[in-house]
Amino acid sequence: MYYCGDVKAVENLHDCINVLTVASKALKMSRLIARIKILPSEADTDLDEVISKLKSNIPNGMGLERYGKEPIAFGLNSLICDFSLNDVEGQMDSLEEYIKKTEGVSEIQVMNISRKSVKIK
Repeated sequence: MYYCGDVKAVENLHDCINVLTVASKALKMSRLIARIKILPSEADTDLDEVISKLKSNIPNGMGLERYGKEPIAFGLNSLICDFSLNDVEGQMDSLEEYIKKTEGVSEIQVMNISRKSVKIK
């Protein structure tokens, strides 16, 4: 008798492999949405150019879903961006580093992280 994790008990090793294969295909990697506020490095930074730089070289498994400009003060705006990424260890750190390295970005603030099925207001 073989036990395939928490899946089920089977009579032989071949059946165990089949059960695990079917179970692994049924699992789907969940996606996250990270809402991040991006502050420009200078008052006259072109935010549209920052967006195009973010879109052009975004790492694999990540995407810029939507974005908008939010006024801060005295004509200065920040970007509010929703990035999608896999729910895998290290992905959020990679995304933050990628954004911080983008030309025209001064600071970032992670506002919210949720599963993609949940709508962020």
